[in-house]
Amino acid sequence: MRIRRAVSNDNLILSALCADVQRLHAKHHPEIFKMPSDEKFAVEFFEEMLTDAKTFIYIAEDNGQALGYIVCQLTERPENPFTYLTRFLHIDQISVPPSAQGQGIGAALIKQAEITAKELEIKELRLDSWNFNTDAHAFFEKAGFQKYNHRFWRNI
Repeated sequence: MRIRRAVSNDNLILSALCADVQRLHAKHHPEIFKMPSDEKFAVEFFEEMLTDAKTFIYIAEDNGQALGYIVCQLTERPENPFTYLTRFLHIDQISVPPSAQGQGIGAALIKQAEITAKELEIKELRLDSWNFNTDAHAFFEKAGFQKYNHRFWRNI
């Protein structure tokens, strides 16, 4: 398996790879998330993301077959009266299709995020995950992530 940086013509691959996670989100929160119409549903989204200098997208491949991807975004928040300057690499998306899970692909993608953070002289990776995604939570905790914040909502 190899991890490579995504390039502009990978937008269809990325769209197809994210369809499983998108379906999971749409199933649990159809009032927020759209059900993908087909595997091309996010092509334009990824096309734009691939041009953003603060976004780093990597694809895991084996024998030319894409097995997963990760989207990392450099986040910088200036110092203010309440907090110090904050720089971190935010893992916005990570997905490995169910048929490829349990093979170390997700761990390799997280490792690539760590390498990118070190190259950017960043000491922190962050991510967030919806409450229903307990399998992902177990994976993130196994990868060394710790819960540090809770978000709440209330419909009115």
